[in-house]
Amino acid sequence: MAGVGAGLLSAIPVVSLGCCLWLLGAGALSVGLYQRQLPATVVTPGMGLKLGALAGVFGFALNAVMSTLSFVFLREGNFRNLMEQQMRRTMERSTDPQAEKVLRQFMDYLSTPQGMATFFVGVLVVLAVSFVVFTAAGGALGASMFASRRRDFRGS
Repeated sequence: MAGVGAGLLSAIPVVSLGCCLWLLGAGALSVGLYQRQLPATVVTPGMGLKLGALAGVFGFALNAVMSTLSFVFLREGNFRNLMEQQMRRTMERSTDPQAEKVLRQFMDYLSTPQGMATFFVGVLVVLAVSFVVFTAAGGALGASMFASRRRDFRGS
C-alpha cells in the first residue's frame, strides 16, 4: 500500500517534485504498516530495508505503467519537442565542436522511434533503481525510528 501511494504521488506532475520524500516516507510507512499487522514482531533495520525495497518495487511498477501510458498516449510529441529545444540551446552555447557533434548525433538518434524507446527504457531503469534505493532507505530509517519508539513505550 505504501509503495502504491508513493508511485501515485510521484506520477502527479506538481506533487512529483517531492518524489524523494514520498519514497522515503513510503519505506517508513511500509514498516509501520507491517508492525501494525504483526505487533509482536520487532522489525530490524535490515528487515525494514527489505520491506521498503519491496514497497519501492510496487511503487515503481505503478509509476512505470502510468508514465508509459502518459508518454505513449499524451506526451510523446511534446516530450520530443522539449528535448530537441533543450539540445539546440545547449549546442548554441557550446564552444566545443566535438561536444556539438556528439549532441547532434544524440539528437538524430532520439528522432528515431528506436532511439526514443531506448531513451525511455533507460529513464525507466534509473527510476526503478531510485524507487528501490529510496524506499529501502526509508524502510531502514523507519525500522530504527519505530524500534526506538517501541523501547520507549515498554520502558526499556
